Amino acid sequence: MGKFEKKKQNDFEDIQNVFAKRDRERAERMREEPAPQEPLTPPRRIRQDAGYSVDSMRELHEGRAVYEEQPQYVESSAVRSPREPGFDGGGAFEQPRRKKRKKHRFLRGLLKAAAVLLILIILGGAASVLFARMPETNAPIGPRKDGCCTVLLCGTDEAGARTDTMLLLYLDRNGKNARLLSIPRDTMVNRSSGDYKLNGAYWANGGAQGDKEQGMSVLLDYVKDLVGFRPDGYMLIDLNCFEDLVDAMGGVTFEVPMDMEYNDPTQDLYINLKQGTQKLNGQEAMWLVRFRSGYAMADLERVRVQRDFLKAAVSQWKSITRLPRAPYAALLLMQNTETDLSWRNLCWVALTLVRCGSGLESDTLPGEPAWVGGGAYYVQHRQETAALVNEKYNPYEKEITAEDLHPYGY
Repeated sequence: MGKFEKKKQNDFEDIQNVFAKRDRERAERMREEPAPQEPLTPPRRIRQDAGYSVDSMRELHEGRAVYEEQPQYVESSAVRSPREPGFDGGGAFEQPRRKKRKKHRFLRGLLKAAAVLLILIILGGAASVLFARMPETNAPIGPRKDGCCTVLLCGTDEAGARTDTMLLLYLDRNGKNARLLSIPRDTMVNRSSGDYKLNGAYWANGGAQGDKEQGMSVLLDYVKDLVGFRPDGYMLIDLNCFEDLVDAMGGVTFEVPMDMEYNDPTQDLYINLKQGTQKLNGQEAMWLVRFRSGYAMADLERVRVQRDFLKAAVSQWKSITRLPRAPYAALLLMQNTETDLSWRNLCWVALTLVRCGSGLESDTLPGEPAWVGGGAYYVQHRQETAALVNEKYNPYEKEITAEDLHPYGY
């Protein structure tokens, strides 16, 4: 070996010794320095695809490579490539700062409120199911069909004097059946009492003196004369509550059968509705159910429209999207409705209506308009009424006959 080659080899060995000394000093410093309790970044797994160890990676940068027989994974937070962020070229590494995540406090609060509301709805629904009780009259006519009852729904006029809207709601929970029987306001009743029309029974028998319970009790007796049994309960709703209820439940989409225009300053009534399908608010719904002067059949046509509107309202209000509105609507009804139904009864009625689905069939009390003693009345057909009641509205096992009905019809 020549002198020049020998000198070159000695210089190369000296360089290697310098690198080796630096590596030993660095290793000693790393052993002496206390390990951080919480590293800024978690250890990352390095795949040694070519079989390099941690030491061999360091030697790789120095021009040497030591191969291992099996590739392996190592945990390291200190060994980095020169291309990685934080490498300063001299062996020191700067830990990158972790980006702080934005705290969506409002969204989390909203989700918590929604969860609480859902829990309350579930608990309320469970309580309603557990404590619901079917309404039953204290004057039954015999054994009752299982899960069947009737409730008289009434709406007063503007003055709150007469029950211009009367609907008999029949519920069959086991059969999942709900029906409405419309009773015309001018239906002739007990002429010996002086109040010949059904809509005046409530006012003439206690309602005028503020005794709503007595007035409704007499009205229930009159309804018994018409259908053969006393309803199991009643709900009397005034017009103001009706308007507020429709608004509270978000309105009702309904097809107005004709242009409706009517002005009566004495009643402060000004009706203006256009024909066609539209979403009615509370005031517009009130105009719809009160209008009758433009119909060819006057009150009979109004009864049909009232019944159809109620069917549409019940069907739409049972939607899951209207469910959050239900508690306020229920409170509104409890505060502004005269009823002999308990909270448990109301729960039973509401749950049964939901169980019956979207179908709500309806009929009108069989009869015809007639002039009697110089007055316009709606006179009942007793035979047809008995047949209709037995087929669709009788909650009892005993059948109703024409002789069970009052003698003022045909």
